[in-house]
Amino acid sequence: MAPSLWIPIAAGIVAWCLFWVWLVPLLRTRIEARLADRIGTAPFAGALDLLSVLYCRLLHRVRFVGLDDLPAPFRRGDTGGGLVVANHTAGIDPLLVQTGIRRFIRWMMWADMMTPSLDAVWKAGRILPVSYGNEDSTTVRLAIRHVREGGLVGVFAEGGIAKPPGSIHPFQAGVGLLARMTKAPILLVHIHGTPNAPSAFASVFRPSHAVVEVVGVFDLSRERDPHRAVEILRTAMIEHSGWPSSEVDLVEKWRAEVAGQNGSESEDSRSGPDAGAVQSGHA
Repeated sequence: MAPSLWIPIAAGIVAWCLFWVWLVPLLRTRIEARLADRIGTAPFAGALDLLSVLYCRLLHRVRFVGLDDLPAPFRRGDTGGGLVVANHTAGIDPLLVQTGIRRFIRWMMWADMMTPSLDAVWKAGRILPVSYGNEDSTTVRLAIRHVREGGLVGVFAEGGIAKPPGSIHPFQAGVGLLARMTKAPILLVHIHGTPNAPSAFASVFRPSHAVVEVVGVFDLSRERDPHRAVEILRTAMIEHSGWPSSEVDLVEKWRAEVAGQNGSESEDSRSGPDAGAVQSGHA
């Protein structure tokens, strides 16, 4: 090999080593730091947040009203605990709200909706599972601790997705309990313009012109009655949105549906294959 070729070869080897030993780790460290800084949590959660923001802005054209003038602790870079309370219109609701509020929110979510295939996402989001049973006491304690330690917890006060959207259902008293136990400020937001889909996950694939609108910030720390506390929030939501109230409790409706399904299965097992014909009046 000609001596003149050794110089570019040696320079190429040195450059290759520097690229992998110095530049790649440096870039990785900076990218991870930028991702972690997006909503003040881990890089993986920051990467998911980046994808979520792009998704919400491009597919759902989300628009925010009143989020520019938020008080502490709901602004980017703030510290201190708080509760984010919203109505529930579609499965994309938590993504929409998180896109507008640039502090990490731990959402309380119905456990049956937490598909095992998305377990990594639930862990990254540190989701607080709710099953509307005795085991929820543990979830409530975790939520209270998170707020007292300076974090934000998000709650869909109606306890389920309103179908079709356009009315405000009764708020669950657990929201009032959280307010009393944490003594934290409550940011109440109204979500509308989301896809009217047959299921929570179906809304993910339907474009929309969603709006997340601030109703107000409330201090209910002195309200000892949880039912009274949630009624204050619900009244404010109804007045702000102009939507009619519905007295259908979504959690009680869900329990009745589950009980009916279990009862039908039990009856089928006792009565045999003709049970459906007897119940439908076509025996």
